[in-house]
Amino acid sequence: MIAVIIVSYRSSLRTVKFVREEVCKISSPHRVIVVDNGSTPESLRSLEEGLPEGCIVIPSGENAGFAKACNIGAAYAMENLFREGHDDSYLLFSNNDIIFTDADAADRLAGRLASLPDVGIIGPKVIGPDGRLQSPEEFKSFWDKHVWVYWSTPFMSAARHAERFGYNYPEKAAEGPCYRVMGSFFMVRAADWKSCGGMDPGTFLFSEEAILSERMKKIGRKVWYFPQVSVLHEHGATVRKHYDEVKIRRMKFRSDCYYYRKYIGTPSWQIWIASFTYFIKRVFGR
Repeated sequence: MIAVIIVSYRSSLRTVKFVREEVCKISSPHRVIVVDNGSTPESLRSLEEGLPEGCIVIPSGENAGFAKACNIGAAYAMENLFREGHDDSYLLFSNNDIIFTDADAADRLAGRLASLPDVGIIGPKVIGPDGRLQSPEEFKSFWDKHVWVYWSTPFMSAARHAERFGYNYPEKAAEGPCYRVMGSFFMVRAADWKSCGGMDPGTFLFSEEAILSERMKKIGRKVWYFPQVSVLHEHGATVRKHYDEVKIRRMKFRSDCYYYRKYIGTPSWQIWIASFTYFIKRVFGR
């Protein structure tokens, strides 16, 4: 059984379209759970009337953020859909701006995950509208990601810079363990989700995949990249409807600071330097 968990925030029509045109391609036994973040009577009615029979809609009066909403959907699946022990039970987390370029993507992810007992998370090749790969990612230190990547630019060629900071990593990645896969479409074994405690609700948006990877690591589970199947992701289609680029960058930085402090142990002085770096970038428009 696959529980397909979708977080919908002021995007009911897109969610309905996604379920009717893409999720319907899943041939394995599955149920759809939509968590309606910031639910209103209008959004709830749109979902309940538009979604196919059997879909579960869970209203959330507040916009609780991505991690909390995923936890709500997963908790429902664990309590109501899966049998005792959660054997052969999987949670598929998907954005509503995904297209199954491989119709059997979810089925093949479940099959591959079933064959990997030491793996807790699996993700496919995620391709953006521009053709660039968005997944997987290797681990980057806070210093590299938020400080040195900017200050080192004058001292490196473009090719060296791209190599040093892993911009080309997704194109080179083969099937196997990785640090994190794209949060827009990934699958988790239900038993491992329960064991690691699910997502950390301390972030509102962004960094959830890295945090979940760290939580899986603590229970001895790996993250696995499976490029034999692919999906297309219209990255940020929903987020950019509600937040401007400045707000998005601030949310990303805030979530990253939380993740690096709590799970990686990044010292406060590095976070201060990163904050100063972004201030300089804003002032000089770089």
